[in-house]
Amino acid sequence: MRFTTTTEEHPPFEFRSPHGVRKMECQSRYWNGIAVRHVVQYLSPGRVWHDLSSRDPTVAILLEQVGGYCDSRLNVNRPTPRTRFDAGHTVFVPAETSVWGYSDGIESTRDLRLSFNANALASILGDEFEVGKTREPVLMVYDDKIARCASLLAEECREPETRMYGESLTTALTALLFARWKHPRSERVKGLAPWQLRRVLEFFEAHFTEDISLQELADLVGLSQSQFARAFKASTGAPPYRWFVAARIKRAQELLLQGRGSLADVSILTGFADQSHFTKVFRRATGTSPGQWRRIRKF
Repeated sequence: MRFTTTTEEHPPFEFRSPHGVRKMECQSRYWNGIAVRHVVQYLSPGRVWHDLSSRDPTVAILLEQVGGYCDSRLNVNRPTPRTRFDAGHTVFVPAETSVWGYSDGIESTRDLRLSFNANALASILGDEFEVGKTREPVLMVYDDKIARCASLLAEECREPETRMYGESLTTALTALLFARWKHPRSERVKGLAPWQLRRVLEFFEAHFTEDISLQELADLVGLSQSQFARAFKASTGAPPYRWFVAARIKRAQELLLQGRGSLADVSILTGFADQSHFTKVFRRATGTSPGQWRRIRKF
């Protein structure tokens, strides 16, 4: 088996008792105290299995399978009852608990894996964290919201944007998996108090060019990341990451109209990592590149 990884910020990914895995590629990031890995496996023909257990609790969401079928099992020789055989299912593996990933006739798989400890989840979810959900393995759960969030995180592993975006996605995903919902989800979410919103926006303005984290903003107003993200959206109509990106794009447009500096200068002054990142986000928000947007408005 050949193993390729970009991991730098945390211990290498464990891969236990593999049988039939020819090659494995792993792109890794680290947000909110959670190791997030986008894993692609290339498998030998026939039956293939490996142990998903590790030192830390692990969530695995199967994003894509090519060929036959795959599932998760408590006993490698005993299939898990199921009614669907497509990709998109989620598996939760408590620390040091053997759960087997099994496949037959699969050429390759692509999945997202999150490894963490309870302290990380408590920090993200606050008193919404339901510890009991981390004690027993969960197999073959299909949930469209979880799958969509996992797909976005996988893309973020490949081409990261900002720390806040990665943190926002991990917060949303862990809330779907491990939050205790005290009230019906249809109940209206309370927004931030006026002083809380003012403090957050003043902090953002003072640190406009910096890579602000979701945790920093939540700490300002004494909330968990999950609580803050929901309250901020209730107050402004947009999640924190989208609101701050929109503010940066608006500031960039003002600078472009003034004609001051190069695109590289504008990207730095508006808090983007570099000109390439700036162009990518600007195009997604406006449908055109910064240079073209400025040229059109000069006439």
